[in-house]
Amino acid sequence: MKLAEIENVVRVIFPLTMMREGELLPAAFRLREKKDGAEQYLSVFRQFASTFHEDILQFDKGRNLPCCIMNVGEVNAIKLTIVNKRVTYRVRAVPTSVAQSHAGIFVHIGDVLLEGSGVKTFDTLNVGEDAPFYILAIRRKLLNIAKRKMTVVGQLTMNNVQDI
Repeated sequence: MKLAEIENVVRVIFPLTMMREGELLPAAFRLREKKDGAEQYLSVFRQFASTFHEDILQFDKGRNLPCCIMNVGEVNAIKLTIVNKRVTYRVRAVPTSVAQSHAGIFVHIGDVLLEGSGVKTFDTLNVGEDAPFYILAIRRKLLNIAKRKMTVVGQLTMNNVQDI
């Protein structure tokens, strides 16, 4: 299910790999290769979903991790072209049995879904050694939005949604 442009999503940040000296890194928006297959989207939580507070607190488990708030309309409006193909960012609900407010940011290059490290995707597009540069460009677009609204899970769940 596609989300409304006015919604916000929250990306939880793991400081050891996604931040350095308090600065958010492009690695915060890296898709991973996993044993059960490549990630196909970036995990986020829907801030305005009815189960948001319970879901994010369960995920955080009292660690009070950093997080960033991104507006769905801003993410969907990102403009980027790679190898003459438009890159589209789409935020969709991906509820799970554990977190009903779970969602994902899906990135397509043309009609090809970016998956995991992007190797397969860029092989399909016949992109050679420039692939790491393109992957960084894709992540930086999200980073630019995310850096504007950083907080921590504890602060996010204490405040009223309109105060953030």
